[in-house]
Amino acid sequence: MKRTIYLLSSIAALAALISFSGCGKDPLKDMTAEESRIYITNHDSQANFKSYATFSIVDSVAVLSNRADTAKKALTDYDKQLISSVSAAMQSRGYTLVDKAAKPDLAVALTRIDNSFTNVAWNPGWWGGAWGPGYWGYPGGGWYWPSYYVVYQVNEKQTAIDVFDLKNPTADNKYVSVWNALWRGSGVWNTDNVASMVQASFDQSTYLTNK
Repeated sequence: MKRTIYLLSSIAALAALISFSGCGKDPLKDMTAEESRIYITNHDSQANFKSYATFSIVDSVAVLSNRADTAKKALTDYDKQLISSVSAAMQSRGYTLVDKAAKPDLAVALTRIDNSFTNVAWNPGWWGGAWGPGYWGYPGGGWYWPSYYVVYQVNEKQTAIDVFDLKNPTADNKYVSVWNALWRGSGVWNTDNVASMVQASFDQSTYLTNK
């Protein structure tokens, strides 16, 4: 009898659980566009962000796609807002914006990534060629990404921000990425969302300051 009662109780509990689940909201279905966005940030743990004083930023945004062999440069309203918002965020952290000819301590590169298929590994180094060190007045060098980067899979439009150290090239003339942000999710290419996405990325990177 005890076994029968146990089985009946288990069946009743399972039925109640199924009924409750059927009446509940689907958390993914009810997620807003803002809630779907992911801000991935990484930094070089060896970098002393207080040692940098100046930065320069690109005058357009690189656009990469798996449907094209090379990157193109763009300056849409979105790109202008991205340049403006990132510049303002860097200045709010105590860094001074200068022309690239003034030999800044930091170089800020911006990239939009548009891949149309799934299961693509995110390798933060593959877009570095879009803004080579020669653009910043350091011909013959190359970029270097430390091993702290993690591989992600992507199947959507993304935006990336890379901050490179121009003060301290490696022995083989590489310029290290000291901070990186990657945006994923719904609306990351929406101009109206740029300011809040930049703010979110900097908010979770409190170490990025020279104050």
